[in-house]
Amino acid sequence: MAGRKQVSYAVAVAVAVALVAMLVVATAAEDNCGIRDKGAVMSACLSYCAYGSKEHQCCDPLRQADVACLCRNYWSALQKSRYASCANKIESKCGIRC
Repeated sequence: MAGRKQVSYAVAVAVAVALVAMLVVATAAEDNCGIRDKGAVMSACLSYCAYGSKEHQCCDPLRQADVACLCRNYWSALQKSRYASCANKIESKCGIRC
């Protein structure tokens, strides 16, 4: 049981690092793709990806964002990274089509 919690925590940390990196790139490019509170969305998507919680807090802002911008600036890079399964889960469950 403790091993599973450690793995879940490690996955959560890895996803958080990926999302933070994504947001840093977005901030540097001054392109938030229509997401107002990137920090809150990042936190919600981290919880959703790692634990299945906060689906609406993750998906709703992504659905309302500029999906073409998200796909162009973030999804293709995430698909080629070790975080591809998380990106695929969010893309599939949130109904984002890149």
